[in-house]
Amino acid sequence: MNLSRFFTLDELTRSETAQREGIPNVPAEAEISNLEALCETILDPLRTAVGLPVKVNSGYRSPTLNRKIGGVPDSQHVDGMAADIQAPGMSVLDLFKRIIELRLPFDQLIYEAVNERTKWVHVSHNPAGNRGEIMAAKFGPDGRATAYPQVTEAQALAMDEPRTRGIGIVEMEYVEMDDAPVAKRRPPTKIVKGAKAKVKKSEADEAQAKRAPKKAVPKPKKSKVTTRKVTTRKGATRKAAKKRSR
Repeated sequence: MNLSRFFTLDELTRSETAQREGIPNVPAEAEISNLEALCETILDPLRTAVGLPVKVNSGYRSPTLNRKIGGVPDSQHVDGMAADIQAPGMSVLDLFKRIIELRLPFDQLIYEAVNERTKWVHVSHNPAGNRGEIMAAKFGPDGRATAYPQVTEAQALAMDEPRTRGIGIVEMEYVEMDDAPVAKRRPPTKIVKGAKAKVKKSEADEAQAKRAPKKAVPKPKKSKVTTRKVTTRKGATRKAAKKRSR
C-alpha cells in the first residue's frame, strides 16, 4: 500500500524487533492516516530536496512493540506520527539540518547520536498542530538517552561533528529504542477521519463534564395538578352553596 509518492506502508511499519520477536505491527485506520500525513508533509518533500533515498528505520510501533523497546504509552510512534530516518550517502547531521532549512512542518525534530557510528534523526508530524521543537539528545554510557535539551534553530544549524577517519560519509547504524522525551510528549489525541479539527480526549471529556450540570431539570407537575384540583373543589363548593341558597 502506498502512503505517498515515495513511501509505502511496509516501509513505515517494518521493525527488526517486531520481526525478531514475532510481534504484530499493524496500524489501524487512524494511525495509517497519520502516517500518510507524515509522509506527504515531511518525508516526501525531504526526499525530493536531498535527491537521495530516505531510509525509515522505524515508523509506526504497535503498543506491544513500543513496550518491548521501552517506550512510554503515548509515544508518537504508536500514533503513527513519527519516524526515525537516515539518508545513505548523506551525514545524519546534514539530514537533520536540511529538515530545518526546508521549513518542514515538524512537531519534534531530534538529532540522535549514540556514538560515532550509531546516529539517526527522529522527526514527527502532528495533524492537530506542530510545536516545531528542535532537540539534540544526550546519551549515557549504556547507549540509552538521558536528556533531550532543546536548541534554537541557529544553534542546530551551527552544530558540527567530525568525519569518521577522514574518509567522508559512512553508513550509519541504528538501534531501535524509545527516542523521544517523556516530558515533551503531547497528550493523546482522538483522530476523527475526514474531520478538519482533531479533538483531544481530555478536552472532550472536560466539555462533556461542563455540559452535564447544565441539563434542564423537569419542572414538577404537582403544583399544576394541585391547582386544578383546588379550582375544581372551589367550583363544586360554589355550586353547592347556590343550590342551598335556593
